[in-house]
Amino acid sequence: MNLRKKLRFREEERVYIDVVPLVDTLLAVFLFLAILAFQSPETFIAIKLPFAETGESMQIKSIKIQIDTEGKMRVKGKPISEEELVKMIKDIKPSHIILEADENTKHKFVVKVMDIARKNGVENIVIAVKKKR
Repeated sequence: MNLRKKLRFREEERVYIDVVPLVDTLLAVFLFLAILAFQSPETFIAIKLPFAETGESMQIKSIKIQIDTEGKMRVKGKPISEEELVKMIKDIKPSHIILEADENTKHKFVVKVMDIARKNGVENIVIAVKKKR
């Protein structure tokens, strides 16, 4: 007498592992890790600097102001208004202002920032460019 019964599964009763939830979970984890990996502490705007035949690299204490084609200003990747810029210049009292303006930015936006800097005691204004190769 055989007390053990042979277990046989029919075609529709076979055990299988459903991989769809596993794939969904792994995809969510990879997406989360990718977002974390590509985050940076500063947000940069896409500014295409013009080229120049001459130029030099300098180490100075300054405020770097980025101006996009629409005239919007950013400091350390964060949008800033004219009033906030004046307050920042008065608080920090930098010796230099570095202007990074897109090559298609209108001249009036650059002049406006230069005027704000001069009115608040900044004598050295540097306009950033890329050197031609």
